[in-house]
Amino acid sequence: MSDRVKRIYFCRHCGSELEFLKDGGGHIFCCGEEMIIKKPGSNSEE
Repeated sequence: MSDRVKRIYFCRHCGSELEFLKDGGGHIFCCGEEMIIKKPGSNSEE
């Protein structure tokens, strides 16, 4: 299992969030930029 599964990602521009359920490879993008991992219980990145 990928270490990305069950992690929350968010977009710095629009604030969209997603939970990574299945790793199909590749990168996650929103608003033209790669999304970043959200620290549990905060709005900041890891």
